[in-house]
Amino acid sequence: MNNYENIFKPIKIGNVLVKNRIEVSPAEPFLASQDGYVTREFIEWTRTMAKGGAGIVTIGDSPVNEEYAKVSRYVIDMSKDTIVNGLYSLTEIIHRYGAKASVELNLRTNYTPTDMTKEKIKQVINDFSSAAFRCKEAGMDMVMIHGGHGHLIAQFFSPFYNKRTDEYSTSSMENRTRFAKEILDAVREKIGQDMAIEYRISADELNKNGVGVNEALEFAKLIEDKIDLIHVSVGDLYKTEVIPFMIQPTYIPRGINVYYAEAFKKVLKVPVTTVGSLDMDMAEKIISNKKADIVAMIRSFIADPNLVNKTKYGEEKTIRPCIRCTACVGQSPHAYCLPIRCAVNPMNGRELEFMNLPMPLVKKKVVVIGGGPAGMEVARDAAKRGHRVVIMEKTDELGGALKLASANLLKRDMKKYLCWAVNMTKENSNIEVRLNTEATRDNVKAENPDAVVIAVGSEVFIPKIQGIDKKNVIMAMEVQDRKKKIGDKIVVVGAGLTGSEIALELAREGKKVSLVDARGLEDIDKNSPAIATSTLRSMLSSEEVKTITGIKLKEITDKSAIFVDENLETHVISCDTVILSLGVKPRIETVREFDDLVREMYVIGDCNNENGNLMKATTEGFFAAMSI
Repeated sequence: MNNYENIFKPIKIGNVLVKNRIEVSPAEPFLASQDGYVTREFIEWTRTMAKGGAGIVTIGDSPVNEEYAKVSRYVIDMSKDTIVNGLYSLTEIIHRYGAKASVELNLRTNYTPTDMTKEKIKQVINDFSSAAFRCKEAGMDMVMIHGGHGHLIAQFFSPFYNKRTDEYSTSSMENRTRFAKEILDAVREKIGQDMAIEYRISADELNKNGVGVNEALEFAKLIEDKIDLIHVSVGDLYKTEVIPFMIQPTYIPRGINVYYAEAFKKVLKVPVTTVGSLDMDMAEKIISNKKADIVAMIRSFIADPNLVNKTKYGEEKTIRPCIRCTACVGQSPHAYCLPIRCAVNPMNGRELEFMNLPMPLVKKKVVVIGGGPAGMEVARDAAKRGHRVVIMEKTDELGGALKLASANLLKRDMKKYLCWAVNMTKENSNIEVRLNTEATRDNVKAENPDAVVIAVGSEVFIPKIQGIDKKNVIMAMEVQDRKKKIGDKIVVVGAGLTGSEIALELAREGKKVSLVDARGLEDIDKNSPAIATSTLRSMLSSEEVKTITGIKLKEITDKSAIFVDENLETHVISCDTVILSLGVKPRIETVREFDDLVREMYVIGDCNNENGNLMKATTEGFFAAMSI
């Protein structure tokens, strides 16, 4: 077990013995059927985490009544008896690998407690207990009652939402907790003592008019005798400004909410779960320092479902890191309920399609041109399938566009992924890496390859404008090495993620920064995860970065950047440095050099996309490898 002895100690949750301290926290992969039944896709997605060593696997956000199920599609619908059949099979899969199975029961509504009749309250209580009983019938070991994140149960306790004047009002702690207590009592009556109840709570709603940590602690003490485990999160999903503190993007430090769990653990006798951007190293420290009893995570499992077993058996260096890009959360997940995807793990959500893909009968020699993220992905995946791979990389190191993407201090997660990708590529015995080797038609043909993969990436777009060659002009890729002098008054041209991250970093250094783009922010951000972009925009505002849109760069002088708007009016911004982050363009001409070189050819990554990103790179690399 190496240095991870504490996280692998068993723990008793009520009458349920769990083999270790790692829980898969609830998520919505949108892999169930449209009407909420268990599918083969959902089973295989869940299997990976149970097989990967998790102690508890929790199925996420399952509706307890038809009302919620109608507006929450492609998730497990616990409102109907017919769900038990498929859920039973899912439970069997989880148990097969020694994990305990749980379901998060929840109710989101378009009304608040104030609007509910007492008859409706009784019906909702029955909905929760009936859903819990279906879990029992399906062989589940636990249920998680979602009493946090601003959902209905949480609203009864919150004076921000609950304006009732009867016994369910917020006039006293007894009244505020009544609804939750009645649900817990009803659930316990239906499932008995052999199943465990985990209660999810927001320790702080992060709303000055909502619930704070002291009230949440008092609440927890009052329900402690009715639960077996308390799952401590934060925030309110209905307040968009606090969502990044619930689902932290890469710009926010990891583990920022652990101290809330620690506060609960100090006053409660039941075990405490902590959650929020955690990994296995952090989990061990949390448990050993007695800040929590169980560590829940989901995005780390999405990035690498085998992370628990890899840690247990001394293979922790091979764990694929989560970059916290929030792509798995989606741009607006409930709008279209798109199936879950991951920027670093292209297998995620596609388990059923590729799990039984036959190994190739003929082992081929594959030449990969370019050692960026797409090239490394296809190389590793092809090598895993038994092919012999040669990577030709023209520079002296692997990484490609990831080197710039991970250079900013804000992108430590990306830096960790870059190191992992490079190391896993170099250490693979089926991959030969040739650095400082520019691929040509002749030297590739000389390898006599069976397949060629072109992954030459993109090149920086540089506009043809007056003053572009001046000494005060710096390309985005040149910022981090600081070989060129950067002044104190800066204009960053290009408000995409890279330009915005550079603007934020320089503003934090005390520089006066203007961030300028010809497009509007809505257009700029539409293809990036909403949680990440909203967080970044908020941080830029707090650092007083001036964001200007709707004007196009026309000229650069020694002391200014000159722009023009759609009405052809001129805008002059004084500055001593102009940083250009205007995106990239595919290396189309380089790709054409290798036309028809061999019969089996693939073009992947940024050289195949006008708007490339890491997810496209890894996915296309994976698909190519599976096709060879």
